[in-house]
Amino acid sequence: MKKSLFIGLFITLIFPSVFAQSGTRFLENTPWVNVLQQAKQENKLIFVDCYTSWCGPCKQLATEIFPQKIVGDFMNSKFVNVKYDMEKEEGLTFNQKYPDAIKAYPTMLIINTTGEIIHKIVGSMPAEELLSAIEEGLQGNTIYTFEKEYQKGNKDWTFIKKYLVALKYANEKETYEQVARTYISRFPIDSLLNLEIWNIMKDIIVKDPYSREFRFTVAHINDLEQRGVERYPLEQELSSSIGFAVNMLLIGCLNTENKDTLQIYEEQAKQLRSLLMHPIKGFPESLAELSLNECRISGNVNELYKRFCVLMNCGFIKRSIFQEYMLEYLIQKSNNKQHLQTCIDYLLALQKNTSGWEKENINKTIVTGKEKLNSCK
Repeated sequence: MKKSLFIGLFITLIFPSVFAQSGTRFLENTPWVNVLQQAKQENKLIFVDCYTSWCGPCKQLATEIFPQKIVGDFMNSKFVNVKYDMEKEEGLTFNQKYPDAIKAYPTMLIINTTGEIIHKIVGSMPAEELLSAIEEGLQGNTIYTFEKEYQKGNKDWTFIKKYLVALKYANEKETYEQVARTYISRFPIDSLLNLEIWNIMKDIIVKDPYSREFRFTVAHINDLEQRGVERYPLEQELSSSIGFAVNMLLIGCLNTENKDTLQIYEEQAKQLRSLLMHPIKGFPESLAELSLNECRISGNVNELYKRFCVLMNCGFIKRSIFQEYMLEYLIQKSNNKQHLQTCIDYLLALQKNTSGWEKENINKTIVTGKEKLNSCK
């Protein structure tokens, strides 16, 4: 009995890989030419896991997904599996062969024996979803085949849906947005109330407050809620996007004296203001921030200072980068000693919660503020 236990323990310690093979079997950092040769000999496609040591989703795939038996049985029967650390040795060499294919981690590629990429999947996901995405590629539902079909003029909705799903799995965000916007532009704007179309478009709709789709969503949020769209997360996304747009508009205004450019910003402010009048959570805070633009355009530095302090004390201005730009502008334009000291105090508090280049920039502004404060009579 003891002898059997000893032998079992010995095998486990000396040959741990034997017991790790119930999941996906990977070649690791194997020269690419050897991988191609093995794939040809076994008449299999190649599955490549492109990862880095610091990538959290990569580790999730390696420890939770690939070791599963259901995944291993599928992958080992279909592919020669190989993984590369893209920052080391063979990974660097592999990246040079396919420089346009790998833009994020983890990226998983299916490659044929001639070295042609036939499918791409980006990101970690549950086992069933991953296997489904791989199966789609094996059936020819890939961004590469869909791109050819799309360029030939196929705009059928059934085809477009498949193309968009493939683009999403491949993390091709720009192409996804371009295809989706081109498709939706063919139809009346109220087609967004169709949940099938909404679910395809929603991720890009909420990003651009200047788009007609964003305006429609804000105006018809009650209709969307009645059709089953969850209101709270949608309000959060709309509020975040328009809040960011308000901050970027104000930062742009702070960094120019060109009248034509300021006029463009003023027109943009009018568009945002009309949206912010809708009763959506988070919009009142952004509307209050937008009021700072009126003071900037008029050149009323004292009023700008007063409104900024009120909003800061109310906790309305949350983005540190916007606080920094606003305080830098006030220090440049103000000659009031009390105002300058208050701005310096805000910057000192902000500096405690920042690091790196942002902290260095804040420190430079503090120095400028103190020099100006000392020069004031």
